[in-house]
Amino acid sequence: MEDSLKLLTNYLQDVLEQPDTAALRLEDLAPDFRELGEKAALLAETVQDLTNQLQQKFETLELENQVLMDNIQAMDEISWSLEQSNQELRSNLALVNALTDYTHNMIFVYSADTCQEVHANQPARWFQKAHAQTAAQLTRMLLEKQPEIQQQLDYHQKGQKMEEEHSMEDGHSLEEPRLPGETPAGDEGLPKQGRNSLRWDMALGDCDDTDIFFQVESFLIPWLRSEAEDAHNARRQAIVHIVIDETERQRRQKMIYRFAYVDPLTDLMNRRYAMEKMEQWMEEGTAFTLSFIDVDYLKYCNDTFGHEAGDSYLVEVSRALQTLGGEVCRVGGDEFFLLRTECAPDEQERLLEELRQQLLADKSSGHPKSFSYAATLIPARPSAPLTAYISATDTKMYQYKQKYKLPLSDVVYKDDRI
Repeated sequence: MEDSLKLLTNYLQDVLEQPDTAALRLEDLAPDFRELGEKAALLAETVQDLTNQLQQKFETLELENQVLMDNIQAMDEISWSLEQSNQELRSNLALVNALTDYTHNMIFVYSADTCQEVHANQPARWFQKAHAQTAAQLTRMLLEKQPEIQQQLDYHQKGQKMEEEHSMEDGHSLEEPRLPGETPAGDEGLPKQGRNSLRWDMALGDCDDTDIFFQVESFLIPWLRSEAEDAHNARRQAIVHIVIDETERQRRQKMIYRFAYVDPLTDLMNRRYAMEKMEQWMEEGTAFTLSFIDVDYLKYCNDTFGHEAGDSYLVEVSRALQTLGGEVCRVGGDEFFLLRTECAPDEQERLLEELRQQLLADKSSGHPKSFSYAATLIPARPSAPLTAYISATDTKMYQYKQKYKLPLSDVVYKDDRI
């Protein structure tokens, strides 16, 4: 009996201390202790199962704890990296702010959500002080344009991201080779400067009623606000407007254009413009009527009344021709082209004849006024070069002049001073 009790005691102690090696033989126990031995064995198995479950739970907790520690470390690294990034961004913005003061272009930065000004470089600040009224107009137009700028740039950036993801999924390179000058697929309708900026023009009136022209290039960028309390609120989107004064360039271009295409006396377009316009219509397949007009009696007017009167005579004829519509161009000293689409030559000659008779009947200037003319249709698909049509119309006009121009003796107005 004592032996059986000792065996059970030792077995239970081994179960607690060395469960893997603990063993009990029921036949070594007295018959009265075998039922108690079976219960002890069952209890040992239960303890073993509980021990294994606790071991598994412990291992699981250890793994979860390790994962948690790794996540904490990763978050620390991300936070440190973010802080370094913010610090670098602050340094870069400080450098950008300093560098922008050395450009002659104005730079305005406004918050994309609140429209508050977050930066203006030195030229912009000087403009705000020196031209307060014009600067207020400029600010108002920039802020009115911001929603459209943000919408367009967001749209193109999202489209670019989708294209990149699609290209990566298909295994294609993001930059596929293309011929020089070839437009990449999907780039139709982009802003002038591309996907990351929008270039647009602005015209303002200064306080002295002079027009000021600006070209603006706008960018949507992240902007770090140093006065924000937390990093989340510090990183916001802003719109940068680079404002370039184009007034002088516009004036030079207009001056060059006037020298190249505008007749200084009559303010009509000149021969160069007329030739380019007709060549354009011929390339486009547009039919038009060419009228050749030659002013009569100009030499008599210059010799008798002076060249100022002759200039006034030419201006009067040019204004009269403009009442007929179309493109009126002075192509020589006393020669004009009248170019009209959707007008037949017969109808054009009828209108010119009515205008000629009005000039002949007008005796208010003291000298005769008239012109000779001819009209030719240049079809949509001409069979001859433009110079051939001009030469034929010129010949037809001189035939008209020989036939219908009144002799000078019949139209010179009598004056008691002569």
